[in-house]
Amino acid sequence: AWVFMHEYITKSTHDDSDCPWLLRSEETDVYDIEEVEGPWQVWAGVISRTDVAIVCNECSDNADCNLNGVCMNDGKCECYDGDDRGVTFMGPQCEVRLKDDCRTIYGEIYNETWSVVPVDWGGKGLWEEYDRPVYLYQGGSPLIKDADVAVLIYSGDRWFGVYQPRGEYLFTQAYQDVFKALVTNYHAFWDKALTSLTILVSDPTTKDTPVGVDFYYIGERGDQFGPYGALYPLQLNNQTGRGVFRCTETIPYVGPFQNITGPGRRMLQTKGLFDNYLWLGGAN
Repeated sequence: AWVFMHEYITKSTHDDSDCPWLLRSEETDVYDIEEVEGPWQVWAGVISRTDVAIVCNECSDNADCNLNGVCMNDGKCECYDGDDRGVTFMGPQCEVRLKDDCRTIYGEIYNETWSVVPVDWGGKGLWEEYDRPVYLYQGGSPLIKDADVAVLIYSGDRWFGVYQPRGEYLFTQAYQDVFKALVTNYHAFWDKALTSLTILVSDPTTKDTPVGVDFYYIGERGDQFGPYGALYPLQLNNQTGRGVFRCTETIPYVGPFQNITGPGRRMLQTKGLFDNYLWLGGAN
């Protein structure tokens, strides 16, 4: 069988086997792992069965770069920095698209802004995690103080909203090397991304940005609740599929007893982003 192991992850402190596998295939004499067939077993507290897709990470022609980049002689894709559509491509196969007009995104209620973070390192000159841009809160929300830091960061399956009170020091020159070391070696599991600082979590998604994704505020935590705690929808009217962020500024907030005419007419409930569930520091 083919097996995956990690020297720092074990199934139990009592696991002293010679092969402490975390993922293993059915018994096979296949030499090429890409040719292994059948379900795999995975350890997730108990043994479960799962499907595994393994493909070569090298390109052989531009089609392997999704025609969004050029396949180089070393088998790596060199993604286009931009094209006439205003798109920058990211990811090992140039599969992630960042539109120019989505470099800054807006919350629906307050029109608060979140923007990608330019850095002088990284493939595209942006702070990226899991081949997705990280969005840093810029301003506009009455719930987040100027000295606080909030980011939307992709963690392999979901977007997390991480909130650090008085975190502006992280972006000062004195912390530049520490910050770079942290973010260039980021791993959702090893860095324990799901901590008390993580206040938002999205639905599972493979979308390139947080736009069009439903988010939830993480409430109570404990054995009674699911792995992310009690989840409170952030969408207007708790609408499933509405999403929270968009690439263009929203129509200004309209209360339920106000009437306006024209294409901007809509009736929104008075409770907005975080209002029901979240208080971000300061005195009562």
